[in-house]
Amino acid sequence: MKRHALITMILAGTMTAQAADYQYLTIEKNDGTATSLTAVGLTLNYSNGTLTATNGTEQAAIALTDLKRMYFTNTQSTTAIERVEASADDWNDAETEIYDLSGRRLPQGRKPACGLYIFKKGNTTTKKYVK
Repeated sequence: MKRHALITMILAGTMTAQAADYQYLTIEKNDGTATSLTAVGLTLNYSNGTLTATNGTEQAAIALTDLKRMYFTNTQSTTAIERVEASADDWNDAETEIYDLSGRRLPQGRKPACGLYIFKKGNTTTKKYVK
């Protein structure tokens, strides 16, 4: 009996220590976007088909039908694309270089086909959606 109690205490202590080590909750949507929130003070609420995660300073709300997965991690997501839409100013700017997601540079001065692209101007690189 003592052996079972000791094993249970060791496992509970290990799992508690591991859960405390994660710094972020990452939420991925079906469209490939991801959002990370700091896990300190995190609360999750579900209402009317929507999951809301908040930690007091950051908040993310997602319909469960759009949720692909969510997980705890030690690194903040850097792959999120927040549907920043490109405008005519972006592709008509002579200083802006546009690349497709395969890394091929596109001709300047022409509107790219609908999709995601990498826009580079000087030292700034952004991912943008062309409608």
